[in-house]
Amino acid sequence: MTLRPLVLALSLLPALAAAGPENSLRPQARQEAAVATAPEDGDPKPEIASVAKGGDAANGEDEATGSEVQSVKVSEVPLPPPVREELDLSEAEQAACLAVLDLMRVTYTVSEPVIPGDDRDCGILRPVTVTEVAPGVALSPPATLRCPAAQALALWVRDFVQPAAARLSERGALTAIRNGSDYVCRRRNNATEGKLSEHAFGNALDVMGFDFSEGPNIPVEPREAQGSMAEAFQDAVRASACMEFTTVLGPGSNAAHDNHLHLDVIRRTRGWRLCEQGPGPEG
Repeated sequence: MTLRPLVLALSLLPALAAAGPENSLRPQARQEAAVATAPEDGDPKPEIASVAKGGDAANGEDEATGSEVQSVKVSEVPLPPPVREELDLSEAEQAACLAVLDLMRVTYTVSEPVIPGDDRDCGILRPVTVTEVAPGVALSPPATLRCPAAQALALWVRDFVQPAAARLSERGALTAIRNGSDYVCRRRNNATEGKLSEHAFGNALDVMGFDFSEGPNIPVEPREAQGSMAEAFQDAVRASACMEFTTVLGPGSNAAHDNHLHLDVIRRTRGWRLCEQGPGPEG
């Protein structure tokens, strides 16, 4: 057997190896598209994933060039106006409200705006301080309120409280309404968290009791089935309060209101009112 064909074949191997695909490309890593990361907790200011040209968005640097990452900025969502500003009356509305107080002979002074430095929502921009809610009927102590709350209080006293008090002939005329709380920047039921009370905007008053010229005062307290005129009076003024106020709470509503009537003029959808009369007698 001759060795010539084998030698010839071996001599051709380098040429065959050089005849591979001359234009083939070196494999390259696939470039992933940058995707915005949606916040899981509903934060209104989502963070956006960093984008690096030809590099890794995770490490924040372009591996090939070392260039800085290009980040997308998101503008901050503006805060709503403070609640005290949302509740503020116009000049014309305030003038009309004060005219009603003057017509009913309420004794009051126009106070300086109440704007606490440590809370963005509390306060009253056009407060009035009421000393007499009707002629001869004092607020003890005086109450600082928004004018709509003062107007509701004056109407209630004139149209309902004084006529009911006139039925208590042995006590004489109504002389004072005891004020337990008017404006104060706090949360509902004095809790450490949760929604602000309507007291925080000058929309609420806590009535602790009623004083008379001749007989004993009538404090607000649980009076289920007493069968007394004091109970009848308290029930009458409490029920009628919801004709002027949008919230009326008192004994029986919860333990926090067993010694006073909470009256406020919070705004609700479609004029809905919360008038809790407390539990009635069994049977």
